[in-house]
This record gives sequence, C-alpha cells and structure tokens, in this order.
Amino acid sequence: MPSKPPSASLGLSALVLVLALAMPAWAEAPLQTDAASLESLVERVVTGQLAAYRIPGATVAVVRDGQVVLARGYGDANAENHTPVVADRTLFRVASIGKLFVWTAVMQLAEQGRLDLDADVHTYLEDVRFPAAYAQPLTLAHLMAHAGGFEVHERLWAEGPPPGPLAEYLRERMPARVRPPGELSAYSDYGTSLAEHIVERVSGQPFEQYLRENVLEPLGMRRTFFRRTVPPELAADMALGHTVENGSLRAQPLEQVVVASSGSLLTTATDLTRFMLAHLQGGQHEGHRILREETVRQMHRQHFTHDSRLSGWAHGFMEFHLQGQRLIGHLGDAYLFHSLLVLIPEQGMGLFVSYNSPGEQDAAQRARMELLRAVLEHPHPAPPSRALTPTTDFAGRAARFAGGYQTTWRAYGTAEASLGWRQEIRVRDGGDGTLHIREPGHTPRRWVEVEPHLFRPSEDPASPERVAFREDTEGHITHLFFENQPAAAYERVPWYETASFTYGLLVVCAVLFALAVLAGVLHRCPATGLLALIGLLHLLFLTGFTLLVRHHAELEYGDTPRLLGASMACALGATVLTPGALVWSVRAWWKRSGKLALRLTLTGATLAAAAFAAWLHHWHMLGL
Repeated sequence: MPSKPPSASLGLSALVLVLALAMPAWAEAPLQTDAASLESLVERVVTGQLAAYRIPGATVAVVRDGQVVLARGYGDANAENHTPVVADRTLFRVASIGKLFVWTAVMQLAEQGRLDLDADVHTYLEDVRFPAAYAQPLTLAHLMAHAGGFEVHERLWAEGPPPGPLAEYLRERMPARVRPPGELSAYSDYGTSLAEHIVERVSGQPFEQYLRENVLEPLGMRRTFFRRTVPPELAADMALGHTVENGSLRAQPLEQVVVASSGSLLTTATDLTRFMLAHLQGGQHEGHRILREETVRQMHRQHFTHDSRLSGWAHGFMEFHLQGQRLIGHLGDAYLFHSLLVLIPEQGMGLFVSYNSPGEQDAAQRARMELLRAVLEHPHPAPPSRALTPTTDFAGRAARFAGGYQTTWRAYGTAEASLGWRQEIRVRDGGDGTLHIREPGHTPRRWVEVEPHLFRPSEDPASPERVAFREDTEGHITHLFFENQPAAAYERVPWYETASFTYGLLVVCAVLFALAVLAGVLHRCPATGLLALIGLLHLLFLTGFTLLVRHHAELEYGDTPRLLGASMACALGATVLTPGALVWSVRAWWKRSGKLALRLTLTGATLAAAAFAAWLHHWHMLGL
C-alpha cells in the first residue's frame, strides 16, 4: 500500500488528543498495585475494547521501577487466518512513535558535541538549503518542538512516488516557511525527516545503520526496524492493518511510508520495553548506556509551550497532564494502526499500546486513551473534582473571543490550503458568562474562564482539559490552544475563510450553476450556452472536490492527483470564460434583452461565477 499521510482525524484528527474521555464500564480498576492485578486490569480493558470497537488485535507493554510488568499480545495479528498477536514476535507499524528514536539519535550527537541544538540547521547541511525567510535561524530545538514554521503538505493529495535519496526528498518536497521558527507548533513530518538527514550527514552513516549501532543493538532491540516496505523474511510476523467491510474485518496490505522518520518503525511490545526503560533509567538499560543522565533530564523537560499554563513539548516528546501527573510520550497514527507510548519519569513508569485497526468510527484513538487512564488510575484513583471559580468580569468580554479558529497543521500556499475550514473550531458567546466551543463532529461545549484567557469545561470540573487564548499587542484575540494537544495551534481566521461562509458560498453557487445549466437547455442562445458551460464546468469541479474531501482515504494512489488536476482544469476553464459572461450580463441589462426572470437567473449565475473564481484563486485552486 503506498505512502499516505496520517489521517486528518489524526484528523488533527490523527493528530488530535482528547484525554478527558468517559471510562467504559469494563475499565474500572481495583485499588491493588501488584503486577497480577495490573495484568488482569489490562486484559479486561483491552479484550473489552477489541470486542466493542471491532478491532482485531493489540499489543501492550507496561514497565515500572526498572522492570517489565507486562508485555502481552491480545487478539489477532491477521483476523482472516486468526494468527495471534505475540508480544515478543509480532511486529506492529507504530508510525510516529519512531520519531522518538530520531530525537534520541540527535541527543546522542549533541552530548558528543557534534551537534548544537541551537545552531542554524544550515551548519550541518550542504545539499539542502532553505530560502532566507526570517531573521531567526531555524534550529534543531525548533524541529524537536515541531515549531520550525513549516506549512504541512500531503494531508490529502499525494504528490507522486517518493524520491530515492532522503536529500532529494527534502529538496523536492520542501514546504514553505509560513511563520518565524519558535512561534507556533505545527506537527511536521518534514522537520523530523530533516533531522534524520542531519544525523546521517554528521555521523557519516545511513540513518538505520547509525540507529542500529548506537541505540537498537546496545538495548538488545533485535526485532525493531525502520523499513518503508516489509522485507519478505519479516512478512509472516507482521500484524496487518484491518478495515471493517460489510460487518467483517478485512486484512489489508501494509502501507508504504515515504521516509523512515515519517512513521516506518516496525517493532514489538517487548522491544519497546527496553527503549522505555532506558529513558526511565537515566539513559541505560542492563548496563548498556545510550544517553548520559544529564542528557536524559535535558531531553525530558519542557522546552516549548504555547501557554505557560498548558502542556507543550520536551525535546521530541509530547507533554501531557493527566490526573495531576506530568507524562511525556508520543502518538503513532497510520491509516490502519493507532499507537501510544507514554512515560511518567517521576514514577519510573511507562506504557505502550498499539491497535491494528482504526475500529468502528476511529474508536482505536479513544481506546488507547481509555487504557492509559485505566492504568494511571490503577494505583492512584482519580482526584476528586473541584468546583470552578469563574472570573467575575468575563460576560462583558465574551464577544471578543467569538469566531472561527483553524489549525496551523495545514498547507498555506497550495490547493490543500482550502481544507482548513474542515477542522475549524467555532467559538461563540454563550450569553451566560461562558464560551460555547464547538469542535468538528461534536456538539458545542460550555467553557468557564478561571484565569484571564484560560478556560475549563463547565460540565466536568474534574477534567484535565483546558483551553487558552492568546491576544496580540492591540488586544485582539488571535489564537486558541488546547491542553494536551501540543502538536498544533488554532489561528483565528477572517470571515471569508470560515466554514460557515465556505459552506454558504458552495451551496449558493452550486444552485445558481445548476440553474444556468437548466437555462442553457431551455433557452438556447449563445449567451445562455456560455453560462451553461461555465455552470457545468464549475459543477464538475465541485463534484471532484467533494470526492477528494470525502473519499480521499479510499482512492487509489495516483488517483488523487489526477482527480485534482481534472477538477482544477474545469475550474480554470470556467474562470477564463467568466469575463465574457460578465460582459453579456452588463449588455443584457443595458439593452433589456430577454425576460426579467431569465436575466436575473443568468446574472445571478454570472456573479456566482465571479465570486467563485475569487474564492478559487484565494485557495490556490486554479493552478496559477
């Protein structure tokens, strides 16, 4: 299966982390702390999830106090032949969890003095150069927080087969830099790939060779591989991703990854216990050291956050706050695998889980968080809820926060920029001293301001969720940030980029274009024929665009660029013809040609075509 980007429901929708989820009935934990009770708890939770969420298999590992508490497989690696998941043998595609290995390699070279995390990356690059865009240099520290200022490509439309050498990929797929480095986080596979290449340049070795010699072999991780495709000798041990088709689980070929650091890690639960223990034990495991203790401490502490009251980034590790505890870790999201690795350094504890199917309605993304909460509550029950103490003057300021906010995890200068409205956060004044915040696919929730620009959910005071807003020097609210979602920020957008405007424009234009086509059929003349052709071309574009947006995951590799190209050609053709329609419309009203109803219909279609052309140009959909 060819390389495809993480799901947008990785969404930020594969990228979106919601930690305050209701615990299912099977996840109630006893207040015992021994390994046997923990294993019993995990078995109840995971087997319940596999059955309830239609997921064929999972692999889980828990470490604590320098020991492997649990490493087990559950369910099937291949549901069609009922191959069981075996913790020390079955290989899972754990996607972006592999980025932690890239950053571990970077920290190794930094502690040796071969890399400076705060130096301009051009210091280490001769074959990849970025145009001068901002006064601040781009550094490895920025890349480790995904704050390099890059736009994000390939969230929907692939750009063709990946180039061969990594340097070629980095040159040909170079995204634009759309903001100064260190300003906002926007999760970037490209930035991690750039760091991978720097490791290769400085070490003088291919990345996987360097990693095997300096991390994997010292830790005894002999079942861990960075492979875009699966070698034949490993095929029998692979967990396959599954989809649900006609009520049945169907195994799918393993997807191909563009570059290693983007998500090609194949590993077992048992191997990852060694990596977790090394990070929890000051950089060593079983007498083999991969990092110094001071380097591990530096790597694990917070280095970037959008708001000092929220979680952020350590060096390459996402930071989470849950149940009064600080966790660091990483998500791993491919189309058909969802994984999680978290460490609690203060407790010497770690958890890894991977599921080999999204499950019904992407339930695997919820499942991993349910398991995490269950394990955390096993020795430490959730703290009692606290009453909210709202700020006293918020009602008069609520309107300042209202508007549409769109993720920074998107493109800005290509046709993909048009997708921002699909993930829009809508904020409005609740009229009762609260904000109503609506996330895509969810009902609005009420939030109470508890500190200036910091909000907690009013329905669930015990929730770890927080929302913070940022204002500029002129007092305008500009950004929104979620607790436990450090991988992206949300920017306030002008009215003409909001979802409500976009939906309204598309619906009105589609109706007027359809009327123009109908008028061309019923009233045949050059003018109506021209408007009918414009309307038909735009309707063909809208059909192709809708297919791309709604069904991109099901389209075969190579179909999306062709469909996009054909759709954009239709839009461009209609736009070229639009000035002629405008000329006709002016003349028709000047000379009072035709019936009033026809003139109104065709003029409406003409104005819609002009407005739609402006919208297409704004979102780079004309290929110009």
